[in-house]
Amino acid sequence: MDGIKMIKKTKLAKAIAIVAVGSLSLGLASNASAHVMYNTYNMDGTAGGPDGWTGSGIPWLGVAGGANPFGYIGNQAQNWAVEIRNNGQASVVSRAEAIEDYGDTATVDLDSANGAWGSWPIDPLSPSSGNQGWAHQTDFGLIKSDVATDVRVDVSSLSGGIDNYGITVFTGMDDGTALFDHHAPWNIDYIPGAFEGPAMVDNPLGTNGVIYKAHGDSSTVTFHAEADQVYSIYLGGNVVGGTPFAGVEGYVATVSAVPVPASVWLMGSALMGLVGVSRKRRA
Repeated sequence: MDGIKMIKKTKLAKAIAIVAVGSLSLGLASNASAHVMYNTYNMDGTAGGPDGWTGSGIPWLGVAGGANPFGYIGNQAQNWAVEIRNNGQASVVSRAEAIEDYGDTATVDLDSANGAWGSWPIDPLSPSSGNQGWAHQTDFGLIKSDVATDVRVDVSSLSGGIDNYGITVFTGMDDGTALFDHHAPWNIDYIPGAFEGPAMVDNPLGTNGVIYKAHGDSSTVTFHAEADQVYSIYLGGNVVGGTPFAGVEGYVATVSAVPVPASVWLMGSALMGLVGVSRKRRA
């Protein structure tokens, strides 16, 4: 009898191992299909600016003919774009990755500064006047997923000078029917965990077609992406304590598709099937 139990346990362990290996293989295959696109307009150390403005004539890397990604026709600046093709995909957005993917001549403008998303004083001469973000030091990206999935965006400084980033996700893109104000203040008087309403508004920088979806004030944000929907990403340095505006620094952004893995459901089905077979044999 003990031998029969041991055989059943061995079969169960093999089933779990097979499903686990399948899950790992799926993850590796999906990571290989990551696709990141970059605007080649360079502001020479100045974050934001007219990156990606319609009619600039500046080609994109990773898009056929250098055209704007995802059919973008707006006036708002765009620095990068990520297309998620599979569940489990992880894409890295950085200057180093641009050079690795597109060659040594790839020149991209990826930088921000403290005070971009929040904590720039409304009145620098009066620190008690409250804080705000400043769009001119904010960077902008687009994310489109071919599949429905949860998406996580993580941002970190290359030099370590910016301890924290704020990230806002909007459904849609600037539709070009209004002017984008890259000098606009935003997130005025935002207080983490207490007064977050200023970060939860539509079209904060004068655009049309950009609808608030989610935000994170601690260098990460997670949101659910619908298949074939484009999302706008605004990110910049967010110094919660109100540190004065600081210098521009490069950053790395990681965009990860993080759904409940299909392998979990497969494993559950396999286990239930084995349990059912075991019960029938005992009967």
